Amino acid sequence: MIVGVIGSGAIGPDLAYGFASALASVPGARVYLHDIKQEALDAGMQRIRGYIAKGLARGKISERVAGALETVLVPTLSLADLAPCSYVLEAATEELGVKRAILRSLEDTVDSECLIGFATSGLPRAIIAAEVKHPERCFVNHPFYPAWRSLPVEVVLSGSPAHGQRMLATLEALGKVPVITADAPCFAADDIFCNYCSEAARIVEEGIANPAQVDAIVHGAIGGGGPLNVLDATRGNLLTVHCQELMRDADTGTPWFEPPAILRERGDALWHDPKAPHDPAFDEALRERVLDRILAVLLARTVFVLDHGICAATELDWMTRTALGFRTGLVDLVDELGPERVAELCQRYAAEHPGFVIPDSIREQHKPRFYGNLRVTRQDELAIVRIFRPEVKNALDRRTLSELDHLMAALSADDSVEGVVLSSAGGALAGADITELARVRTTEEAVSTCAFGQAVLNRIAAMDKPVVAAVDGPVLGGGAELSMACHARVVGPRLSMGQPEVNLGIIPGYGGTQRLPRLIGVERALAMMRTAQSIDAQTACEWGWASGTPMVDFVGAAATLIRSHLAGEAELAPLDPAPMSVPAAAAPVDIGHRSRVIDEILVDVVQSGLRAPLSEGLATEAAGFGRCVLTVDLDIGLKNFMQNGPRVPALFLHE
Repeated sequence: MIVGVIGSGAIGPDLAYGFASALASVPGARVYLHDIKQEALDAGMQRIRGYIAKGLARGKISERVAGALETVLVPTLSLADLAPCSYVLEAATEELGVKRAILRSLEDTVDSECLIGFATSGLPRAIIAAEVKHPERCFVNHPFYPAWRSLPVEVVLSGSPAHGQRMLATLEALGKVPVITADAPCFAADDIFCNYCSEAARIVEEGIANPAQVDAIVHGAIGGGGPLNVLDATRGNLLTVHCQELMRDADTGTPWFEPPAILRERGDALWHDPKAPHDPAFDEALRERVLDRILAVLLARTVFVLDHGICAATELDWMTRTALGFRTGLVDLVDELGPERVAELCQRYAAEHPGFVIPDSIREQHKPRFYGNLRVTRQDELAIVRIFRPEVKNALDRRTLSELDHLMAALSADDSVEGVVLSSAGGALAGADITELARVRTTEEAVSTCAFGQAVLNRIAAMDKPVVAAVDGPVLGGGAELSMACHARVVGPRLSMGQPEVNLGIIPGYGGTQRLPRLIGVERALAMMRTAQSIDAQTACEWGWASGTPMVDFVGAAATLIRSHLAGEAELAPLDPAPMSVPAAAAPVDIGHRSRVIDEILVDVVQSGLRAPLSEGLATEAAGFGRCVLTVDLDIGLKNFMQNGPRVPALFLHE
């Protein structure tokens, strides 16, 4: 893959570094960073090399990866060097005239199929692309700070389904999570963010609180670092003015969107002067006054985005956590506060601020109804369900499992749905949520945790409509167990499937000890679980864990498999729950550094559980998981994982 970034200023080098990180292991990949000024290009590359040096110093990247990054990144003053690119992201300016001039030159340089994105905080796609030759390949791609590692990118589509699919797939290949928005001024996140920052500036401008008080109050209540702190970090005062003017002048605009004069007056000056810091102390009355105003603006703009169909609720809630940094997603916050409290806050604010828009859903006190961790779409008679927690590779926390249980029951009862493809953002399913597991303290809690997850998976297995898992990348632990509860599995070429629980001082608890042997055989399954071995896509297909062969379009292949079943050309069914014949003794395996006491529990659970029907085997597994809580090694394994990550082996005591 060969891509380009135009502009080596505020955001371009960060984007180029992020893209290069995603492509460092791809043969022949290149990321061109273009600017017309040598000093800007030099400064951008110096920043990138600083990121690489920091990654090396912290052990985040190896010398090999650092060398690959240097090879992949190509700084250039010549736009002609971007000719072979399949995708170019213009990130040079917010100035419309300059943007259009760059696009004209770029279209004369690249071929007609090269995708073109423009990084903008608020300019609508229709305005930017009004004069281009090939509008079907032009998209808004709005990244977030810090652009090298922030996952979400808002995407305004062009209207061409084929080009749109290529654009989304390209961003995913570059390590981003595309979020589709409507072509509204400031799209979704910046509508919320800029109005939030503007309200903070108004509060300071009116003399109600100083910047330190505003940030302390807001961050203490909802996180996000404080609006004025973020403006300092991004030098965002004038960009906020620009966005406010776009929203003011839009069809839905009112005079309330007029940017506070203090934003333009401050320009690039900091709100927080380290040489003359403000006093952040505040009393309860000031806290309530500031927070109520901030919440009114945040909640109203969030619901405005939803009411106007600018962004789906699941993605919007996720972006407000991951891109804006709030502790609770703002759609969740609307739900938690309740319709009466939200309406009260907004109505009180509107009474003092003419032109403030109260969305209909707030005025009519409707609660948002959405799945926080699931994306649901339809493909004719099939439902496509994607677990959506990309920041943790779609780890299965309790909320995700609860939502999945509710959704699958609804799909089972929906006569228009004939089958379900169960996938995730990017295809990965990293396993159970380790932070939740670490809170388990007693045998009873451990057994209850397993029983809850097993019940959800059992109901999926028992559905009378075909359910096929479509997965790729790391599919581990609970993610593999969820996949095995489905009636079949289709995998992508990057699959790495395993049950690595023993590395954490635990055993599988959502059915892995009982379903994996039924799929690939007892000896292979035990060896995998005892050694935390993973298998690749081809092996998964050869061993019978997955159907067919690895497919790049694994979701499409899963849909095809379901339709073959519906046509009577293939047979999909849950695993046979009958008892299995099990050798009297497990084959010898070198478990390495792993806990011998956990290994004994695992082998016992597999052997005794498989000799009984699946339902009894699952109960045996849950009880075995409970036995792990009584060991010292569980505590060692979980703490090691949370402190050091998966690459540092735990020093088990075997007790």
